[in-house]
Order: sequence, then C-alpha cells, then structure tokens
Amino acid sequence: MLRKTFAVVALTVMVATRQSPASAVAAQTARDICGAAPVQPLQSEPPAKLVIDPPLADPLKLGRVVIQYRTENLHTVPVFGDAAVAISPRIGHLHLSVDDLPWVWMSASGEAVTLNGLPPGSHKVTFHLETANHHQLDEGSVSFEVPTTGGAYPANVPQSTAEPPAKIIIDAPLAEPLSRGVVFIQYRTGNLQLAPVFGVAALAVFPRVGHIHVTVDDAPWHWEDASGGPVIVNGLARGPHKILIQLVNANHQPIDEGTVSVTVPKK
Repeated sequence: MLRKTFAVVALTVMVATRQSPASAVAAQTARDICGAAPVQPLQSEPPAKLVIDPPLADPLKLGRVVIQYRTENLHTVPVFGDAAVAISPRIGHLHLSVDDLPWVWMSASGEAVTLNGLPPGSHKVTFHLETANHHQLDEGSVSFEVPTTGGAYPANVPQSTAEPPAKIIIDAPLAEPLSRGVVFIQYRTGNLQLAPVFGVAALAVFPRVGHIHVTVDDAPWHWEDASGGPVIVNGLARGPHKILIQLVNANHQPIDEGTVSVTVPKK
C-alpha cells in the first residue's frame, strides 16, 4: 500500500512540475487538435471546417508551392459512396483545382498540397472540402505569385544500387467511374515505399522511399502525392486526355513513369 501511494504522489509531482498554471490552462488535448477518435459514433457533430495556410515562403521562392491545411470535425480518408456518408465521426476528402480550371483532382491523404512547374505569375488553388459522396461542406482558396526564378528541383544525387530498380505499374482507368466522367486510376510500386519524406537525406533510407508526380494533358505543372491512393480526376472535358504518372525518389528525380490515355465520354 505504501509503495502504491508513493508512486501516485511521485507521478503527481512530476506532472505538476512540467506545466506552469498559465500553460496548463492554455494546454490543448490531442482531441482538441485531431478531433474525435474514429472509433465511436458521435450523437451530433458541429459543421466541418477547412483551415488553409498561405504557401510556405521558402519553397515558393524556388517555384514550388506547398500549402498546408487542416480539417475540423472531419477525418480525411479515401472512402467514398452513399454508405460512407453515415459514418461517424464524419469522413470526407478534398477536391482541388488550379486557376479555375474546370476539372479537379481528389486528395484524402491529409498531407500538404504540393505543386511544381506553375508558370511565373499569379495563381490560385481552390480547396473544396467534400463528404464521402462528393457534396461540398466548406471551401477556401489561396492566391500567390510564382517568381520568375526557380521551379527546378534539387540536383540529382546518385543512389545506392543495392536495391533492384524501382518501378510503377499502372492500371487502366476503371470503366464504371469513367462512364460517369470520373478518371479513377489505380497503381502500385515495386521496390519503393511511398512516403511523404523528402530531401537529399532521405535518399539514404532503406528500403527506398519516394512519391509520384501527376500531370494532366501535358500541362507545365504537376502535383505530388505520396499516399498510395488512386489518382482521381473529375470534370475533364469530354474527349481524349493523357495523364502522366511519374515515380520519383525523395529528391524528386524520376525513376519510372507511365502515361494513361483516356477518353471521357459524353455524359
């Protein structure tokens, strides 16, 4: 009994000495930041909300647009359809567009939105927070200037040849979504783990890590993705299109690639 009492007192003292009274009042719990744990339904939920930061300044100087965001009262996960709307706590994803283009791509990774190759000048990225059934809950946009210099990725750095070459295997678009005008492309990688880890130091990681760059219709810019989820594009004009998916290392140097040609039917 004495041992148990002493342990409780010691623990209480240790915790108390780590926070001043002022910081204890201001402290936030994990739930305050992350939202409700997705393990138990909620009786009611406040409206979902999207909070978007301006692009990070240092990457933008080099022409690389990195936009961090967070959601409130919604977990971003790649689960779609009518049945998923009933899931509690609420789930959903993003629809993203650049410069008021008529088409969007979908993201459910929760990672920063990253673009590269945009021409110098003014640009805008619009975020639509959507339910699992693609109904809009909130939206916001970020306007910024891409400088006249930059846009190139860091110089290539030789990697170890101890691993077999990495490769990407890309499936044809799924027929049923395509009949509705949605391009849904699944892929997998060989000898490379997709992970949102970047920079020269990450080239030494074993097994090898990397991500993909996605370009639509020979646009000068692309978006980056490390989620491993399908590439989903909606709103393309009917007719032929091309989607280039490049497998790149953590330092953004191409390793393998594939192009999917697709014809969006008349709705």
